[in-house]
Amino acid sequence: MALARATVFWALPAVSAAAVPEVEISPGVKMPMMAFGTYRDSLKTCSVVDGVHQWLQLGGRHIDTAQNYGTEPDVGEAIKKSEVKREEIFITTKIPGPIGSDAVQQLVLNETLPKLGVEYVDLLLIHKPCLDEKDFPNACGSKLRNERLNTWHGLVELREQGKVRAIGVSNYLVEQVREVIDVFDEAPAVNQVQWHLAHHDEKLRDAMESWGVTLEAWAPLGGPTASEHSAQSISLSDKRLKQVAGRHNMSTAQLELRWETQRGVVPVTATCSKDHAVGDLNSFNFTLNGEDLDYLDGLKPAVSETLVV
Repeated sequence: MALARATVFWALPAVSAAAVPEVEISPGVKMPMMAFGTYRDSLKTCSVVDGVHQWLQLGGRHIDTAQNYGTEPDVGEAIKKSEVKREEIFITTKIPGPIGSDAVQQLVLNETLPKLGVEYVDLLLIHKPCLDEKDFPNACGSKLRNERLNTWHGLVELREQGKVRAIGVSNYLVEQVREVIDVFDEAPAVNQVQWHLAHHDEKLRDAMESWGVTLEAWAPLGGPTASEHSAQSISLSDKRLKQVAGRHNMSTAQLELRWETQRGVVPVTATCSKDHAVGDLNSFNFTLNGEDLDYLDGLKPAVSETLVV
């Protein structure tokens, strides 16, 4: 059965934005290592506007949205409501897939930027390498190679126009990332993929690291979002996680997020709870040792375990 997130063991007021470390994903472009996701189904008890606004008020500065989510206007409204300066906020959004250079430029210039109410976005991703939803996340393999490359060209054009600061991909396989490198002689700044304790492709991580590509995690705690795509999760109530988290006086959610960030993966989390949002932002306040990291790397879902968050 689905379980609620474990309660944060301590609660703090608003977090300084400086408390969240940044990673340089492109020359001169630094990305906060904790993002707030705006996939509407992940926010069950609040509106997207309220969730984003709370995140910004608590000190979070990285917002993740997408054209497919239909939440770009909500993000724009929340940013305006927050009165946080635009240059202090890192905005990631995504175009649907390999739709072609001209279509990407028209979409971003005529829809994305106006909906967000901004002059530029910090990171623009190709949401998926395939066009057909039944192929999500990446079942099309080498098919649509030309379409992906033509779409990447559109992202490059937008970057040159100053409408995008950094460009990347989402749900790409190693071979699909290599396509970009081989043709454009540059690697995507980011590859956002499903990543949590029960689902992490270390060969993918090794390849991305070798090319200087930062990995981002959607469904960083597993749960319902992961289950939509037939992925198992490790429950946040799992006694093995509780044992490790207890040694650090942290929640199991904080433990999993810290495991990701120490492995160089940027979580895209989502919550309506103020305590959980503060806990997520404060998950950098402890350090896992090598033994902890290796132990968590090797965890598998318990035989009787079902999905969580």
